[in-house]
Amino acid sequence: MKRRALLPLLSASLWGASALLSPAPAQTPDLTGQTIRIVVGFPAGGTGDAVARMFAQELQKRVGATFVVDNRAGAGGQIAAEYFRTLPADNRTLLMGNSHMFATLPLTSKSVKYDPVKDFAPVARLATFEHGMAVSAALPAQSVADYLKLAQGKSDLQNYGIPAAGSAPHFIGYVVGKQAKVDLQPIPYKGGAPLLTDLMGNSISAGVDALGGFIEPHRTGRIRVLAVTGAKRSPQLPNVPTFAELGYPPALSASGWVGFFAPVGTSAAFTQLISTHVAAVAAMPAVRTSLGNIGFDAAPGNPQQLAEAVKNELALWAPVIKESGFQPQ
Repeated sequence: MKRRALLPLLSASLWGASALLSPAPAQTPDLTGQTIRIVVGFPAGGTGDAVARMFAQELQKRVGATFVVDNRAGAGGQIAAEYFRTLPADNRTLLMGNSHMFATLPLTSKSVKYDPVKDFAPVARLATFEHGMAVSAALPAQSVADYLKLAQGKSDLQNYGIPAAGSAPHFIGYVVGKQAKVDLQPIPYKGGAPLLTDLMGNSISAGVDALGGFIEPHRTGRIRVLAVTGAKRSPQLPNVPTFAELGYPPALSASGWVGFFAPVGTSAAFTQLISTHVAAVAAMPAVRTSLGNIGFDAAPGNPQQLAEAVKNELALWAPVIKESGFQPQ
């Protein structure tokens, strides 16, 4: 056979062999009629739970599966995360985690038995949220500088409430005090609700927590939010400056986040399907408004972006926590 005639046959033969060796493209899974369980590390009725149920409801309409929220609250989300890491990769379970569970808790708790990077498969970021520093309405401080000036040398005013020891609010307060050379002292509470109660009742002068719980009391004059985290001002409190505007370091510019994770080994097709639908849900005006009302900003992200968020948060807070002298508990 002549060489010129042989080349097309050889080319076709090689193409056929490569087609046999190449993996077939992953088919989009049909989840119609299936039940997808969302394990949530926050108590029912809280803002984190509200976000999970909001997305579950809209995903159910789009995907055709039944999405069920399974609350396993406790230990700042640790209980849910450690339970979830033992589940099979069956395309039927998701974990709703947040930046505390994946970035702060592993650095501050000796009892954590999971690796935030290796033990979970990122699926989709849902939303971001900010933290705020607030003072009692009875305290005549209109700015962070005012508060720090009042607190200088007064131990009672140097106490600031936080929802839990070793949480992001703990270290936000540490950074604020360190920069001003004021010895601020964290006072841990069992969650944000009792902290807010004491702040409104003037039982404690200052507090740092997720911004969502502070918005309405600030608007009604029961507390005063002095500054917020994040790269830009909160749409809910546009007159309150960011810590970045006030000259604080990058750690106080970071936003908290919530996202969906799956067991390691979950199919890429399932992950991509959920991620795509999450992005569509987060773009809905009604969802964006509902999230804003409870202190969240819709901020969908694909699996790669969520994985980067976990690594970036760990790298951001690790040196701050070490510098603070906090001992893992």
